[in-house]
Amino acid sequence: MKKLILLSVLSLGLFACSSDDDVTTVDPLVGTWRMTAFEVENAYDFNGDGTASNELISETNCYQNETIQINADGTALVTSNSFLFVVAELVAGTTNEFTYTLNCEMETDIFPSNWTVNGSNLSLIEDDGYTVTVTIDSDSQLSLLIPQGFQIYSGGFNAVAQEDVRVVYTKQ
Repeated sequence: MKKLILLSVLSLGLFACSSDDDVTTVDPLVGTWRMTAFEVENAYDFNGDGTASNELISETNCYQNETIQINADGTALVTSNSFLFVVAELVAGTTNEFTYTLNCEMETDIFPSNWTVNGSNLSLIEDDGYTVTVTIDSDSQLSLLIPQGFQIYSGGFNAVAQEDVRVVYTKQ
């Protein structure tokens, strides 16, 4: 009888140990990232509040819901819902004073992508092979530099200003 009790206790101990002690780690990049900054080189007062800023999300109604969804299976969806079109008109009688007309074009574009990481660089590779490289600043922030990514036009489609843009995404 003692052997049966000992065997029962040992069996219970064996079955009580399970693989739930295995740790499953989730890549900190997996999740939804929202654009929280669209920074240009020069400061503008596009919203007319008397304070110029180089951060265009706060100066315009554009770029309010731009996201990157990074999935654990190596896929991603980059969603763009708007873009800003700025036209500058020279104020009569001046040589360097402009009035600006802003048009936030609401247009949703979704770019299915695959993603890889190399050091502090996250590469988003679209289906056609086009690759965007984003810097991993921290577990909660990504950034991207777009050379001459912001243009101001005069009259028709002649760019009178081109500036580099720094875009920041924050994990949600």
